[in-house]
Amino acid sequence: MSEKYSGPTSALLSVVLLVLPVACNAEDRIVTVHPNPHFAVDGLVLGRPVAPNSAAYRRYSCTPSEQYPDFTRCNQSNIKDGVRVSGTILHGSNLLAWYVNKQVSPAYFTPSEVESEIERLSRQFGVAPQIYRLPDNSEFPAAVIATFGGIKLQPLNVRELAILANGKSPKAGILVDFLNDFHRSAASRLPVYRLGGSEGFAWIANYDQEGKGTLRFFAADPSHMKRDATEDSSSGPERAGDVMTPLETRPQITLPSEETGQRPAFMVAMESVGGIYQVPIRINDTITLDAIVDSGASDVSVPADVVMTLMRSKTISADDFLESKTYTLADGSKVPSERFVIRSLRVGNRTLENVPASIASVNAQILLGQSFLSRFKSWSIDNQKHGLILN
Repeated sequence: MSEKYSGPTSALLSVVLLVLPVACNAEDRIVTVHPNPHFAVDGLVLGRPVAPNSAAYRRYSCTPSEQYPDFTRCNQSNIKDGVRVSGTILHGSNLLAWYVNKQVSPAYFTPSEVESEIERLSRQFGVAPQIYRLPDNSEFPAAVIATFGGIKLQPLNVRELAILANGKSPKAGILVDFLNDFHRSAASRLPVYRLGGSEGFAWIANYDQEGKGTLRFFAADPSHMKRDATEDSSSGPERAGDVMTPLETRPQITLPSEETGQRPAFMVAMESVGGIYQVPIRINDTITLDAIVDSGASDVSVPADVVMTLMRSKTISADDFLESKTYTLADGSKVPSERFVIRSLRVGNRTLENVPASIASVNAQILLGQSFLSRFKSWSIDNQKHGLILN
């Protein structure tokens, strides 16, 4: 075990208490420390009241929550021996706490310490953990998220990730990520989750090859933390496949059409792959990929990982995302999808601007659909010359 780290969560609590001392007399405590199996942090048990007149509570800076009506958000941060320990409490107007969070940076781990702490927490709570691991990548530290109880992690959609990547808040509630740095995770195309579900506990740790990283752990009950519906709508639609109703009240973006005039027709060479024609397209003058010519697709369809690449190159922003749309698949099923505007889409020597596109799953193929093809007076495929003719 590293000399710079006091141990996993159980031992870390002693470090936290040094930074935020809890007095021995009851009136000076945030809550009475209660030895019970409920999820808690520093003795503050979910559903128990804070003590607003206590010295410990007054060490926090408290303001009305911007995302949870009738809730108060309290933050506190201290540095001791080069270690920053931060705390957050979210409590209702009745003073009952439903989110208690601690974060430590830097924290030091070995792989065995991480596994031992997860096992210890599992024994303490009497439930098996749900474990998420960041795939091995030399660019990022080793990272693990372990959740216990009813906590559910719901991936943010592409619109929300774009907002985070630009250093802003998507107003999606309490967030969870592997790096304990939401903006960096979004900019690096790593998953970021919103907190959902019911009462539970989460433990998030990451560490580099030297064992240095960050630690975050919290107890929360999202079922008691209802967010403002207007904020939910501003954060955009859910991922494809989730239940969703398009928001007709969202501002509409008018897309200008291309004035092709009497420009001559031109042909773009295509390649037949397994009997399916593909043509190279260039998106936002940033990335060139092969797309399937699909007249049955309403819009150009772009996989989510390509969209994230465009976000990282800063050739699309949150302002480029449109309202969601429900598409009917070949089997008759209906699937909602997020949409965005491709600022420039080049095929051959012709470039169209402001082309609407849908966002598909990471493993999907790029489709050159009607939102591009219908902008021309006519189009056809020359089977003998293997070419796409655009007029």
